[in-house]
Amino acid sequence: MIVDSLKNCEKYVACHEGFDKAFAFLRRAAQENLPVGRYEIDDDRVFAFIQEYTSKTESSFEAHKKYIDIQFILSGTEVMKVCDISQVKLSIPYTEDVMFFEDNERASAVVVEAGEYGIFFPWDAHKPGLCYDSPSEVKKVVVKVKM
Repeated sequence: MIVDSLKNCEKYVACHEGFDKAFAFLRRAAQENLPVGRYEIDDDRVFAFIQEYTSKTESSFEAHKKYIDIQFILSGTEVMKVCDISQVKLSIPYTEDVMFFEDNERASAVVVEAGEYGIFFPWDAHKPGLCYDSPSEVKKVVVKVKM
């Protein structure tokens, strides 16, 4: 997992060929206040979802095999938990691009605020969308970058 702010995104472009397009879209989303929905960026190689929701007290760990997640907070604050996929027990097998896991109380947690993102690779079991102090409204972009 990588956690950083949008101002530092150029440091990560070399990590994957799709990151340049992903971060260009995130900069656009941050500037233009785009509405909720799905956005095609580069066919099935890079696409995004803009979501609005109330952060929650509980969710499940998930991981993806086909895509890297870049989860960028446009507004609000949430906690994202992460651990290595080897540290969690599978609860719902892989379907499409997601599998779910039982909880891991020893997972690392990070508070992610507006202008910041988490990058989750296939080996990162992650649990995003959690509330910090109390549930709050969050607007987030999830960019999917094909492995």
